[in-house]
Amino acid sequence: MFQQTARAALTLALVFASAASATRAGAPIGPPMLGSWLYGTVSSTEYYDRTTNRWQDASGASEILTLTADGHYERTRLLTLTTYNCTSKLFIYEKGTARIEGNTISYQPQEGVNKGYTCTPSNSWNTSKINPETWTFRFERQANGQDVLVLKGEQSELHYGRYKR
Repeated sequence: MFQQTARAALTLALVFASAASATRAGAPIGPPMLGSWLYGTVSSTEYYDRTTNRWQDASGASEILTLTADGHYERTRLLTLTTYNCTSKLFIYEKGTARIEGNTISYQPQEGVNKGYTCTPSNSWNTSKINPETWTFRFERQANGQDVLVLKGEQSELHYGRYKR
C-alpha cells in the first residue's frame, strides 16, 4: 500500500513539474524572426537650445527586441522626451515567452521593470508589472537587401532593423 501511495505521489509531482515547466517555456521560434532587432534611436548627448539658451536633454525612442529559438524574448525600451523645460523618461525592461501564430506575435512577460518620471525625477514611478502584448507582423526588404521587421499594434506601426552589437 505504501509503495502505491508513494508511486502515485511521485507521478503527481512529475505531472505538476511538467506542467510548470511547460508554462515557463515558449513555443519554438525560427528564422527569420530569430535574433535581435532594433527600432528607433535615442541621442546619447544633450543639445543646446538657442531659443532658451540652455542645454536640453536628448529626445527619442528606442527598443531592442531579442527572440530566441526556445521561444523566449527580451525587450529593452527607452523613451525620452523634452518639451520646453519638461523632460520625461520611460524605461521598460522585460523578458518572458513569445508565441508566434500566423502573422501575430504575443509577449507573455515573466519578469521586468517599468520606471520613469514626468518633468522631474521627483514625479517618478517604478513597478514590476508589465502587461502582455500581441502585435501583427510582416517583413519588408530595404533597397540594400536588409530585412525589416514591421510590428503593427492598435495605434502604431514600428519598423525594426537587425541589431548588431
